[in-house]
Amino acid sequence: MREQTLEMLKAHSNRSKARLSSLMNLPIEHAAQGAEITDEKGQVYVDFGGFGVFILGHCHPQVISAVKAQIDCMPMSSRTMVNPVLARVSKKLVDICPDSLEYVFFTNSGAESTELALKLARANGCDHIIAVTGSYHGKSLGALSVTHRDEFRAPFMPLFNNVEFVERDNLEALQAAFERCEGKVAFIAEPVQGEGGVYTLSYEFLHKAKALCSQSQGLFICDEIQSGLARTGSMWAIDKFGITPDVMLVGKGLSGGVVPCAAVVATEAAFAPLNQDFMLHSSTFGGSPVALAAAEATIDVLIQDEVVAKVQMLSKQIVSTLSQIIDKYNQTHQAHISIRAQGLLIGIDVQTPARAGQLTLSLLNQRVLTSHSLSNASTVRLTPSAYLSEKHLAHLYDAFACALEKI
Repeated sequence: MREQTLEMLKAHSNRSKARLSSLMNLPIEHAAQGAEITDEKGQVYVDFGGFGVFILGHCHPQVISAVKAQIDCMPMSSRTMVNPVLARVSKKLVDICPDSLEYVFFTNSGAESTELALKLARANGCDHIIAVTGSYHGKSLGALSVTHRDEFRAPFMPLFNNVEFVERDNLEALQAAFERCEGKVAFIAEPVQGEGGVYTLSYEFLHKAKALCSQSQGLFICDEIQSGLARTGSMWAIDKFGITPDVMLVGKGLSGGVVPCAAVVATEAAFAPLNQDFMLHSSTFGGSPVALAAAEATIDVLIQDEVVAKVQMLSKQIVSTLSQIIDKYNQTHQAHISIRAQGLLIGIDVQTPARAGQLTLSLLNQRVLTSHSLSNASTVRLTPSAYLSEKHLAHLYDAFACALEKI
């Protein structure tokens, strides 16, 4: 079955992806439950990857039940009549967002949310956009314009010409960039850069950006697609900074890893262009009842199960134990491996892309799945479920200690 699957992928899906899968000898996934994925041969892997999607694990029963019920009732909207699920879940999402964020537009993906945020910036008169080095906001044309990696951008140039990147945490560069721009300015950033290798932007940098946005009467756009919904040990990473953004992007874990779902949440002022004319932006499948049923159940579980507290507890345990393993390895091998973490968004920096690849493969061979970092190839990320067992953790520690010896 494996060879047949790879041949079909090569012939009809993507040759480069099929080739890489073959070279890495990647297993064929078959089923998933909780923190575990089972391949076609019945081998079980512990999922510490998933790119931030599975904060509730795979197939959380409460989310699955809600989705099944909605499918039996009405999976897609007519787009003509009023949909009560949309109204109900919009309020539920707003209720867990920072104060002053009052309006929601549901999308299908994080990149779509970025696109809408950029449209809102333009509709609110922002002629210039300032983004941050190391950022990742998606790969659609607009999102690529504010994503800082030349390998992704170069084949599609020219992109938006009104975007300027400033060095992460460089206050002088930030000030100078705003001064070069006339009129309203939109600033977009991830409080914690996931694909950038799990770097947390400084308190001073983000507060400076917020103040400069306010001075220009522009928009502060906060990308919480990966860092939000309890992932970093608070409901939103921006909560730790005491900043309320004008626009916030939501995704990844919003539907509990069951149905694609993302969103843009905005203040009344930032959302005003869409409130004046709802036809300025639309999506046939964005905010479908089946996706929103998943989102509603996910929000309920996050609150009922106190997932933020679970993340905080697990993060302390995982980071502490991995740090001890890393320290021992560094001393023995005179290496400089480091760990960066916010909640269950954890980055292992092994200095080079080649070593990151070796670590990823070694962990895979020991049945631990991880995530690579799209904007920082030297960092291997762990973005696990908040429902890990002691058995899962013990397996990670053993596998990680063994994997380090092979890089």
